[in-house]
Amino acid sequence: MQVKQAIKLLAVALLAALSFTRSPLGAAPVAAAETVRVAHDQRFPPFAEVVDGHSAGLAVDVLKAAATQAGLELVLVPVPFVEVQKTLEDGRADAIFPLAINPERVKLFDFSSPLVVTGGALFVRSGAPTPDFAALTGKTVTTPKTGPLAEYIAKRYPDVKLLVTANYDESLNQLVSGQADAAALNFQAGARIARIVVPGKVTEPKTLFWELPLAVAVPKGRRADLIDKLNGAIAAIRADGTWQKINDAYLAQ
Repeated sequence: MQVKQAIKLLAVALLAALSFTRSPLGAAPVAAAETVRVAHDQRFPPFAEVVDGHSAGLAVDVLKAAATQAGLELVLVPVPFVEVQKTLEDGRADAIFPLAINPERVKLFDFSSPLVVTGGALFVRSGAPTPDFAALTGKTVTTPKTGPLAEYIAKRYPDVKLLVTANYDESLNQLVSGQADAAALNFQAGARIARIVVPGKVTEPKTLFWELPLAVAVPKGRRADLIDKLNGAIAAIRADGTWQKINDAYLAQ
């Protein structure tokens, strides 16, 4: 009986050791960091992408800083855009990001505070002035289906001839080839991809036609605890200057 009791006590001690870590200098034990898996589009520069096998980007750096502030162990799961939301369904991720907050998505997801603010902008061929939508009445605008811009333009600017493409590359090539008069793209992502796909052939915009906050999203009604932790951490890194330093570093690139 004494041997069995000793084994039970040892098992309890081992479970306690796995559940808690002890800080240096004999401080009181603290709970192990919660692991959170967050999926993102593997090609959405400058916000989130895969560089040398690792997740990188402006939104990635902000989320990492917030996770550290919140005491969360962050595991990033890069996937193709079409699989991002599926990761919530098949269990590969607890949350997804960076997702634009809009009325349609608010019905399906709970969002954190914005990590960054971006938006839609109009790109034109090099040398041409950047138009507004009033000047594009009856003209052709190309935009990828990977995002909310196609639906936004179709609803608000029905007099524009809209070409919806598979991705940014196709829209930019349509613009440069003359198939479209303008390309409606995410402001930062469009500029970054244009420099790679059609360098020197488009005019980068200076203004946004639609502002969009990008945030972490979880399925509606689930993981309110995670959203609360992230919101507190995002507020903290804004207050201490960390958020601004990260943004300034990307603007300087």
